[in-house]
Amino acid sequence: MTSVSRHLALAALAVLPLMASSARAQEMSDRAIDRCTRAAVRIQVETPGGTSIGSGSIIDADGYVLTNFHVVGHVRHGEHGGPGTFYDAEHIQIATVTSARDTATTRYIGRVVRGDVRLDLALVRIVSNADGTPIADGTVFPTVAMAGTDALQPGASLWAFGFPLGVHTINVTGGHMTGFQMSSPAMGAGAQLVSWIRTDAEFNPGNSGGMLVDRQGHLVAVPTAVVSSGETLEPIELARPVERMPDAWRAALEHGPIDDVVVTGISELTTGTELVDHAVGDSGGLDAAEVFYYRVPVDRPGTITVTPSIPLGLIGPSGDIGREGRGTIQLYPQDPTSLTLAVLVERAADGAPVDFHLRFDPTTAPAPPAYPPAYAMGRSPSYPPGYGGGGPSPYPPGYGARPPPPTVAGPPVAVHGRVIEASTGAPVVSASVMIARPGADLASMLALVSIGRMSQAQLLGQLVATAQTDADGYYTLAGVPRGRFGGAAVLTGYAPAMITVTIGPADPSLIEALPIQLSH
Repeated sequence: MTSVSRHLALAALAVLPLMASSARAQEMSDRAIDRCTRAAVRIQVETPGGTSIGSGSIIDADGYVLTNFHVVGHVRHGEHGGPGTFYDAEHIQIATVTSARDTATTRYIGRVVRGDVRLDLALVRIVSNADGTPIADGTVFPTVAMAGTDALQPGASLWAFGFPLGVHTINVTGGHMTGFQMSSPAMGAGAQLVSWIRTDAEFNPGNSGGMLVDRQGHLVAVPTAVVSSGETLEPIELARPVERMPDAWRAALEHGPIDDVVVTGISELTTGTELVDHAVGDSGGLDAAEVFYYRVPVDRPGTITVTPSIPLGLIGPSGDIGREGRGTIQLYPQDPTSLTLAVLVERAADGAPVDFHLRFDPTTAPAPPAYPPAYAMGRSPSYPPGYGGGGPSPYPPGYGARPPPPTVAGPPVAVHGRVIEASTGAPVVSASVMIARPGADLASMLALVSIGRMSQAQLLGQLVATAQTDADGYYTLAGVPRGRFGGAAVLTGYAPAMITVTIGPADPSLIEALPIQLSH
């Protein structure tokens, strides 16, 4: 089945040149640098779409690694799996080094034991040597100590340790803490919490899940996201403070070993019971809209109601949005039992918490839809215009170095479609529509072009097809290979609209695509 799905998460991960800030690194003692180097790990996980590569930190001498959830699983929908699911929880390849000159070698196999979708954190337990043999009794792994943010002030020196862009020796970038991003707790929930640490220590794909340490070599935050757009002179790096690691994880580490698997950050909807939730700026980057996920009861048919009336969608087992609505959405008798509800909550202009109420009520059988749910057809419809809050998402497609599947057999095709304005539906003239090569992170490259760190010629070298819209907003991409590719529609004055094109071996030679919507 052909799928040309629009992802309006206006995202960009800045893929920056590798550079080690040796002058700043001298502010750390050699002992602290060595300790961080030995406790840093390179993580590799095979995924349905390729390989996920990230970093991590050994935080417990019994072999427990703290990293980002998006390195080992799905924190968002539409990535070959639903939120809260793992790529391969049992076979995490963990490489370590013994010095700055040592090449990272896969020495261990890890297993995911804890995860939190909203915080984008995961805990991996080292369970065996790389060849499958047991870890020797009495093994003590090198660790990095964790520290809170109480002693941090803007301007404090920080360093990011990790294995970005496929490098196999430790990479260190230095910078400063540039500020805090605070949550806005719901009424009666206590004081504000630090959602993110902002820094100018450069992150690259593959730094995800690694270390952000202070001068003493203490782990203060986990490099998680990079925000960049045409409005930012420089990318803004965001790291999750390690003090936000759930208390239950700390308790489990104290009582170890941890044998069970617990995933939090996805709530349960209960039939006939109202659930009240709060958007406080904890799961979104900067002022971006937040996406909340809920497991849906198996009762059918029924109606899900969200107050106030905000966008929501049903996610099928493959992670694709199957049906969308605003305020209410129906569950039909033929809908799969394993559905997840996604709710999009815009941040308040003043940063105040946004309360919303959800309820699922069984109903008499409604009239079936005129066509099967999209998730039954393999389609990936978009969220409503403005998904991502009109700003960049910190979780761009391909973040963590996950390439798409390879091309498939069959002659190339032409993709015909239209670009329109999201607010008016008017055609957009002279917009560029492009399809990137397999493995290319187009969102990142567009961000680099927007800040002058990548030339147009370099961008064109990473594309397999490009076209411009005519006076009526129509375009035709010729010679598109069969397979799954990332793409985008761009025009000065509009935020880029990221798309995904999937063309199967039996699809016709001319594909009619869904309209692409551009927002200012």
